[in-house]
Order: sequence, then C-alpha cells, then structure tokens
Amino acid sequence: MRLTHGSVFSGVGGFELGAQRAGIETLWNCELQEFNRRILKQHFPKSKQYEDITTLSHPEPVDIISGGFPCQDITSAWKESTGIVGSRSGLWGEFARIIHEGRPLYVVGENSTDLTKRGFEKVLYDLSEIGYDAEWQCLSGTTFGVQQRRERIYFIAYARHLALQGQHTGPVFRQQELQEQLAGVYPGWLRRSDIPQPRTIRSADDVPHLVDRIKACGNAVMPLIAEYLFRCILSHYNRTTALCRNLSLN
Repeated sequence: MRLTHGSVFSGVGGFELGAQRAGIETLWNCELQEFNRRILKQHFPKSKQYEDITTLSHPEPVDIISGGFPCQDITSAWKESTGIVGSRSGLWGEFARIIHEGRPLYVVGENSTDLTKRGFEKVLYDLSEIGYDAEWQCLSGTTFGVQQRRERIYFIAYARHLALQGQHTGPVFRQQELQEQLAGVYPGWLRRSDIPQPRTIRSADDVPHLVDRIKACGNAVMPLIAEYLFRCILSHYNRTTALCRNLSLN
C-alpha cells in the first residue's frame, strides 16, 4: 500500500517535497497566500489546491496530513506572544478540525520550540481527544549538515489503533532512518563540530531550485527534515502492518 499525503499551511511545499522524496504522493494542499499557491501549482500540478483552512471541510481522505501552523503568537521573537490562543497561532484549532474530519493514519506538525511553553499541552490534548498518540523531536538544519541552526519542534501523531496494534514496534522517530537518509550524502554528519556555523540564524532553509528561494524564504519547512519525518512514518507503518500480519497468521 502506498501512503498518500495532504497538507495545510502549505507555504511553498517543504512538506510536499519531503513526501515526494520519500515516495509519498501529495493529493491536496491548502495555502492562503496567492504567490505560494502559484509555486505549489507549478511544482505539484497534480495536487488539488485549497485556499483557506477556515472554509476547508472534509477534503479527500489521505493517510498523512501535515502542517506547520502559524508561529507568530507563539515564538519569543515577537514582542507580544499570546500563545496558541492568539489569532494566528490559534489556527491550530482549524488544523485539529481537519484531522478530526479526515481521520488520517498519521499527522505531522511543525512549530517554534517556544510551543513547549505556549500551548503544546493543548496540541497534545486535542490530538488525544481525537484519538491520536504523539511523539516529538526538536531538530535543526545542523543535524542534517545544513548551515541553519534554527531549531523547530516536530511532532508525529498516529491513530491510536495503530499504536495498539504496533505496541512492540518501537517509537515512530528512528535514528536508523536518519542515518540511512544521510549516509553518503553528508559524510561525517555525526561530527557536529564539522558543520560550519551559519552566517545568520536563518541563512538557509535548504529549499532547492524547486521552489522560490527569495520571495518565499521562510515559507517552507526544510525538505530534508520533512523527508526524514516521512521516512520515519513509512518505517513505523511497515513495522506495524508486518506485526499485525504475523499476529493474524498465528
């Protein structure tokens, strides 16, 4: 079975590109900004496009839904941080609604690490109420050999029935997936001191020529990290289904 993907708060397609690299097809995306939608349409022409998450309802079923919901009310970089109840970051509520309506097998989310102090408990509570368990990691570009030290929090939630069926398969985040992805691409990646320090905190997003690097800078998660997340999901799904298959045969 090939897993499928849909994204909200899509930006210029960092999650889409990561999914593509992992062999996962994106069936639809949802992005408010017109310029970003043009970039998405140019590079992912087969994906259905939605504009406003507040009016989006019951999109086509997919196995994975991803989204980097707005961080402006969460990050300490802004003088007034109202947290996840703010008018922008509060759009997490719409993300949760789409998850509830679509019931994907997996959910991938991204935000500022300040989310741990300004609303992550609500994210986890909402996911639990819908029927998902979640795991999370804080990652930056330097982990992947890229001159970008801006750390972000990433979570992967999975439907509770998957967690119960695959209770002996281990965590969804897997060091093996990270090693396999980087092997031969960034030699010596484990030697963190070998990675040059970025010239600025946001000097690069590792967004290649497939998206616009100038006008849309900052409107995508790093594709390398997105690919790692999707490969973790594929590994978890394969381990879980294999375990269920073995249990049914015994």
